[in-house]
Amino acid sequence: MARLSFSHILISVLIFASAATGLAQRGSDVPIEPLLRSHDPRLVALGAWQAAERGNDAEIAIMQEMVERWDPAQRHRYRDGDRYDAMTAILDTLIQRNEFVSPAGVSAIAYAFPDQALILAARLPFNDAEPLLLSWYENGAGVRPAQGDTEGADRLMMARVAAMMLARERPRDIASSILADSLERLAVSVPSEGYAGVDRCLVDCVAKPPCQWEAGGLPRVGWPTLFQYTLEENRPDADNTGPLVTGSPLIEAGGDRITYRRVETEVRLNYCYSPAPLNSATRHRLLAEMLGVDDKRMPWSVQENITVPWTNDAQFLLDLNKQVYLEESQLRATVQRLYAKGLLTRTEAASIRPKLSIIVFDDRQPTEPANLALPQFQAQDSRTSYRISKWR
Repeated sequence: MARLSFSHILISVLIFASAATGLAQRGSDVPIEPLLRSHDPRLVALGAWQAAERGNDAEIAIMQEMVERWDPAQRHRYRDGDRYDAMTAILDTLIQRNEFVSPAGVSAIAYAFPDQALILAARLPFNDAEPLLLSWYENGAGVRPAQGDTEGADRLMMARVAAMMLARERPRDIASSILADSLERLAVSVPSEGYAGVDRCLVDCVAKPPCQWEAGGLPRVGWPTLFQYTLEENRPDADNTGPLVTGSPLIEAGGDRITYRRVETEVRLNYCYSPAPLNSATRHRLLAEMLGVDDKRMPWSVQENITVPWTNDAQFLLDLNKQVYLEESQLRATVQRLYAKGLLTRTEAASIRPKLSIIVFDDRQPTEPANLALPQFQAQDSRTSYRISKWR
């Protein structure tokens, strides 16, 4: 038996050498199972590569079991690059063949291969995927990744995409938390009486830099071509890098579209269209999805600009209070609409509301003596905050 296994391995290596020069015979009858069961990760990868076109159910089952046995603690290529690359090849084959991976398998590889995990989770029956999606959504709470914190960025990406999937299929799971974490910014310009106010941008104000070319590196010697996956949001048909390959659809919700792309692992991805994390804008769009309306038809926006001219403190506070009451009423209207659709319990509807952040800008004309500071506004609801900005 030992001599037979060695001969199989030797023949397979020769086949791979031919493939590297463009002479591969993908219809070869070389057994795949001995490669997949090898202790050499390179041969495992070769077995997965061969199985991509001609694997049978038994060989697919071997790869599915290998996914389930993946150690979740190994989250990075640099810890054991050979094993990581072998699993990369296995996941690529399973994805390309549209094979099923159990929830246990998807969970095992989720934080080493977040993009592949989301692709595989989307193929599960929703009742099987739901616990995974909820755990990924909750695992993104409170994450504030520092520069270079890839793992934190992955958690935020998974939380966002999971939220989109849940919003489409089971919004009741996340409606209350999305609502409670939502935020409207009310930018209040306070000019002198008779002067125009100043509109300011507080949300999504910085233009993204142009996308960079994705440079390729050298493939690993003695290995089959390996492919990574990358998730992208609202990727256009073309940008400044030239013609783009259309990605495969994953999920569309709240007017946003997530697709995925298969790229050789040695390519340095530009991550130009990486999905945005959950923030005030993306949560607002998810609430619109849950309500079945266009984002622009929501009764409130992530930012509103208003002008409240100043004549005296009492009049300023009276006028501002009317504006705040109007905004809070619109926020409460969204709560009631979600409750009417059965997405909130009575208790949740009574206790949860999007936050309102009032930012006041003193745009009064200079005077001599100088204007007195604007008065403080006392909000009647703890979910409403107020501050006077130093930015003019």
